[in-house]
Amino acid sequence: MQLHKNLILNSAGLRKLNPFLFFMISIILMGCHSYVLDDAQFDLRHSFTEADYQHSEELLKKFKKKNIYRSKDQVLYNLESGMIYHFSNKFDSSSYYFTNAENEIDQNYTKSVSRGIGAFLTNDNKLVYDGEPYEDLYLNAFKALNFMHLQDWEAALVETRRMTYKMEQLDIKIKGLASAFAKSDSSGKADWKTDDINIQNSALAHYLSTILYAKAGDFDDARIEREKLEIALKEQSTLTPYRNSNTSNFEILQKPSSYNVLLAGFTGRAPYKVQEDARVFIDDYDDEKDNEFYLKFSFPVINTFQSNVRYVRAVINDSVKTTLDLIENMDKVSAEVYKAKQPIIYSRALLRASTKAAGTKLISGAVREKNEFLGDLLQILGFIAQETTEKADLRSWQTMPGQAWMKTLYVPEGNNTIRIEYVGINGRVLYFDEFEVIISPNTELELVESIYVN
Repeated sequence: MQLHKNLILNSAGLRKLNPFLFFMISIILMGCHSYVLDDAQFDLRHSFTEADYQHSEELLKKFKKKNIYRSKDQVLYNLESGMIYHFSNKFDSSSYYFTNAENEIDQNYTKSVSRGIGAFLTNDNKLVYDGEPYEDLYLNAFKALNFMHLQDWEAALVETRRMTYKMEQLDIKIKGLASAFAKSDSSGKADWKTDDINIQNSALAHYLSTILYAKAGDFDDARIEREKLEIALKEQSTLTPYRNSNTSNFEILQKPSSYNVLLAGFTGRAPYKVQEDARVFIDDYDDEKDNEFYLKFSFPVINTFQSNVRYVRAVINDSVKTTLDLIENMDKVSAEVYKAKQPIIYSRALLRASTKAAGTKLISGAVREKNEFLGDLLQILGFIAQETTEKADLRSWQTMPGQAWMKTLYVPEGNNTIRIEYVGINGRVLYFDEFEVIISPNTELELVESIYVN
């Protein structure tokens, strides 16, 4: 009889507290979409790695139609589209998507600063993806290459200048975001201080700028850019002990008549994010359930991908061989930039998790005073909600390569065969692309570009 009475009371309370239960269950269900997007990104990266760009395009359209890339994921969608269309030789379409991504990154950054640390209901995956700072930087590199394929040197130079400007502003941008979050954080629990970025120059930007200025006949600016290239290469040599910072062979870049072909080979892939979790369970062991406190927070950790390529070389007309120079470790630069932003990511994760845990404790404690069964149920649902909704934001530009290799050379007029080979350990050729390059008397610069995402 007493059991029946308790069930009746609990059922009545359940109906009365239905909004609370509905709210908790809704939060649990809200975290599912981010896993769907992760799977879609994996499929996209796999097709791109296989150099099946047509299939990559079809996947993008399918994911867009199924609303897997939602409005909050438009930066990501445009970055992937820009890269896939770039290597599909659809350079106008590629620039269109990269421009969209760049504009959205600017807008979303402004909104992030203005809203501070708000919107911590579930996880960062529910927020608009505003792109990583290194993604904003390297999209301009591929826009520049788009314009070079189209023989629009002035437009290409605009993009390399934007790369240089963004690199110079990285410290200011990241510190500005941290400052905005710190001002809106009333808890006082988080440390929003960011690290300094040791890399202030992009070797890739200065390499391309040197060529573009030289071809335009602006030899003084070409010299300045080449000097900045030397500085950038020395900076990057600190990121890896095997980085060759020798710049003696780059003097040729200032002599535009000495080359009519630019070879570009891309290897590896951009850094990728993995989730790390931390859990804290506090129990004062005094039989007071209100003293139980469960906290889980998840944050992304960035890892670099180990490429099997040891060097890239070109074979011209089946006779002359030349090794391409490693111009930029894009993956190492990206990881260095990301490292400066990590304190913001950690602080947001900790603050978000603390807010959710405190909310669960407050609501379940208040309900338990009137109905112990429902209070316990809400506490359990709160624990489950933290486990299911506390997910690190693993979104990132999946099709961005990891290293940029380049070389200028002079080839004779007429039809030429250029084979770009990706060489692994023991001198074994892992992959190659072959191109027919036609050089006419009016050829200023022919860009031959390849990629091997192993």
